[in-house]
Amino acid sequence: MSAPSVFDVTATNFQQEVVERSKTTPVLLDFWAEWCGPCRQLGPTLEQLAADYGGSFALGKVDTEAERELAQAFQVQSIPFCVLVDNGRPVDAFQGALRETEIKRFLQRNAIGPVEKAPEAAEGSEKPVDPDSPSERLSRAMLAARGGDAAAVRRELEGFPEENALADQAQRLSEVIAFFDAPLAAGTGAQGLLWSARRSLLAGDLEAAMQFSLEAVAADKTYGGGLPRKAMLLCFLLVGEEDERLDDYRRQLATLLY
Repeated sequence: MSAPSVFDVTATNFQQEVVERSKTTPVLLDFWAEWCGPCRQLGPTLEQLAADYGGSFALGKVDTEAERELAQAFQVQSIPFCVLVDNGRPVDAFQGALRETEIKRFLQRNAIGPVEKAPEAAEGSEKPVDPDSPSERLSRAMLAARGGDAAAVRRELEGFPEENALADQAQRLSEVIAFFDAPLAAGTGAQGLLWSARRSLLAGDLEAAMQFSLEAVAADKTYGGGLPRKAMLLCFLLVGEEDERLDDYRRQLATLLY
């Protein structure tokens, strides 16, 4: 029997149902409480999407009143708060009762889509997904970037076909992944801000990563050969460049750079 796509998360089952499970299927954690109106609004939407997506992700419900330690571990400050766990670690998050279209956009930028039922076809006509296709390679590179694995990103993008429609995006990712190569330390100035940006990015908090990166641009846009700009552009790629939330960040970045 397959595991349910919607389940309750506790401190007791967290390791098995979230960490281990996310190594094969992404798990979206929904931190909620019975008294929270927006949570009651968001919950049914998430549950319906989990069903509609046919198992491409699992939904773990965390009652923050009963599981205070888990809420503290994920630094939950207000609810509803959702964290996507993939391959055993948080990779992205959002806060508030988003609309269904916004949640779908969130899932899409994390390479999660509905599992489509294949139509019946003649024997021998099935076409399995090619793991070496440009789209699959770029998808794996994006996931590696979320985890800070610059070497894996470069392996996936090496020799990427220039004629492919995704080549421009692959090239931009190749150029900004150097953000993870730079030696950084906590402190003041551009270096300290970039250290905080990288830490936030690896924790899945892309909003904080963008804010720290923007402050680093303001502090010293030339630091590390333009590393603050690379950090910002990397965040743009991981958020999804079509995301409307980036419009304001783009304007601020352009003002600081030019």
